[in-house]
Amino acid sequence: MPHHLTLIKLAIFFQTASQAGWSRFSSIYMLSQGFTPSQIGRIKSTSQIAKALAQPIWGVMSDITDPLSTIIVSTVLGAVTLAGVREAIDAQSFSKLTTWRIIRSAATAASPALDALVLRLVEKSSEGYGPQRLWGSVAWGLSSLCAGAILDRFGEGAIFGYTYVISGVLLAFFLALRRVIPRSSTKRSDDESPQKKESQSTGLMLRVCGFIRTVISDLSRGTTLTVWAILIHSFGYGVIMVLFNTILMLQLERDFGISRSVQGIFTLVSILSTLPVYHYSSKLRERIGHLGMIQSSIIVATFRLCLTRFACSEAVSDGSRAKWLLLLQLLHGYHFAADWVASVELLDTLASQRLRSSMQFLLNMAYFTAGSGIGNLWFGVLYEQQGGRTTYTRGLWFCLIDFAFISALKAYNTRVMFTRNDALEVGMSEHVSSNP
Repeated sequence: MPHHLTLIKLAIFFQTASQAGWSRFSSIYMLSQGFTPSQIGRIKSTSQIAKALAQPIWGVMSDITDPLSTIIVSTVLGAVTLAGVREAIDAQSFSKLTTWRIIRSAATAASPALDALVLRLVEKSSEGYGPQRLWGSVAWGLSSLCAGAILDRFGEGAIFGYTYVISGVLLAFFLALRRVIPRSSTKRSDDESPQKKESQSTGLMLRVCGFIRTVISDLSRGTTLTVWAILIHSFGYGVIMVLFNTILMLQLERDFGISRSVQGIFTLVSILSTLPVYHYSSKLRERIGHLGMIQSSIIVATFRLCLTRFACSEAVSDGSRAKWLLLLQLLHGYHFAADWVASVELLDTLASQRLRSSMQFLLNMAYFTAGSGIGNLWFGVLYEQQGGRTTYTRGLWFCLIDFAFISALKAYNTRVMFTRNDALEVGMSEHVSSNP
C-alpha cells in the first residue's frame, strides 16, 4: 500500500499539472482575443452548468466501475474537445466557443474521481488525505509558473501546446498506473455494492436514476444535516474564491499590465503556501475540528479580501501594488487548503459506503461548478461595469454571510452533542439504579 500511495501522489501531480495552465490562463487568452470580461464570465458559467449536469453520470461510472478507469476516459475526452475550443476562440465566435466549452466541461467533469481514489487508498494506511493532496498544490504552482513563462516567450496560443503535452504525459501515466494498481484496490467490494449485478444489466440512465434516488434517500435522513450545510457552504465559498482566482487575475492583466511570468509567480506563491497546511492538516483537525478549520478559513479569506481591496485602490502606488498583492498570496494557503481538506474529509466521514465517490462529486459540483459558475457570471459582469473595488465589496458580504452560517452550524452540532451526552448519562444512571 505505501507503494500505491507513492504512485497516487504522482497521479495527483500530473493530473493537476494538466489542468493548471489552462485553468489559470484560458481567461487571459480569451481576453487577448477580443472577448470581454462579461462574455468570459457567461462562458464559464454555462460551462459550469454543463459540468454540474455531467458529474452525476461520472459519479455513477466511478462507483460502478472504478475511479481510475473513469479518469482515463475523461482525460482522453478532454484532449479531444480542446481542439474545438481552440478553433472557436480563433474564429472569435462567442456562440461556438460557448458550445465547445460546454462540451469540454462535461467531458472533463470526472476529476473528483481522483479524490475518491485517494480516499479509498489512504483509508488502509496511516496517511491522511492532506499529505496526498499537497502534491496537487505543488503541481499547480510549478505548472502555472512554467505556463506563464511559455506564454511570455511564445505568445498566448502556446497554452494549447502546453496543455496537450502535459495531458499526454498524464494519460501515459494513468495507463501505466492501471497495470500496477489492481481494480480490487480502487472499487467497492461486493458487500458495499449489493446491487452490483443488477446495475451491470441495466442501462446507464437507469443507473443515474438509481444514483439520484440513493442520494435523495441518503441526504433526507435526519443525521445528514451537516452534509447539506457543508454543500451549501462550499457553494458560497466557491463564489468567494472567484474573486481571487479570476477577477484578481483579470485585474493584473487588464488594469495593471503585469506580465504572465509574474502572474505565474503569484500563483506559485499562493500554491506553495498551501503545502504546510496540507501537511499538518491532521494535527489541525485534531486541535480545532473540521468545522473549526472551515470557520477559520473564512476569517482568513475575509482578511485577505479586505487587504486586496485596499491594494487595488488608488491609495497604493503602482510600484508597490505588485509587492502588496504578492505578499497577500501567502494567505491563500490557509483559507483554501484548510477549508478544502476539512470539507472533503467531513463529507467522506458522513457519507454511506455506496456514496463515497458520489459525495465527492457533489462537493465539487457545489464548490467548483455551481459556486464558481455563479461567481464568474456575477462578478464578471460586476467587474466590467463597476470595477474591482465594488466587486470586492460584494465579496465581503458573501464572506460575512458564510461565516455566520458555519458558526450557526457549529453551535447546532455542539448543542446536539451535549444533548446526546446528557441522554446517555441519564440512561446509564437509570441502568445503574435498576441494577444495584
